[in-house]
Amino acid sequence: LKRIQSIAGIKKVGVASGIRYDLVVADADYGKTYLRKILTHHTSGQLKIAPEHTVKHVCMLMGKPGGDVLLQFKKLFDTEQSMLQNRQFLTYYFIAALPGCTIRDMKTLRGFIEKNLKVYPEQVQVFTPIPSTWSTAMYYTQIDPFSGRKVYVEKNVRQKEAQKRVIVKR
Repeated sequence: LKRIQSIAGIKKVGVASGIRYDLVVADADYGKTYLRKILTHHTSGQLKIAPEHTVKHVCMLMGKPGGDVLLQFKKLFDTEQSMLQNRQFLTYYFIAALPGCTIRDMKTLRGFIEKNLKVYPEQVQVFTPIPSTWSTAMYYTQIDPFSGRKVYVEKNVRQKEAQKRVIVKR
């Protein structure tokens, strides 16, 4: 980012697609410094992150950290942004109907969001299988490729939308 910023004619380099918040938390040496630089120089009001979900068994299937890492990042973010002149906000990307996810899991996610993040997402994506991912393999086989265990997969379109509506009220 620093090298791109130094190119003649470039006024601002922004991170619009988001960052891996779990890597920021995991990097005890440089994570905090990296976040500070992103917030100071490469974010224009909101920083996007993609926890996707926070329920432990769903996160494990997706290879994502659980809600505890998200909360660690939020605390770090809140601390860093409180020292800045420009107010920054976190934007969260959540997904409904992931392999392993039930309507009950979405209700648990909603509770987590309301209690800990204090936001009410306006958008939640419904899981879409894409080629060459473990999630897609689980979606089609209904089997966890690592453990060989059966995985619940919601395939009914109405029920997928119902999972989404748990978070996004319309």
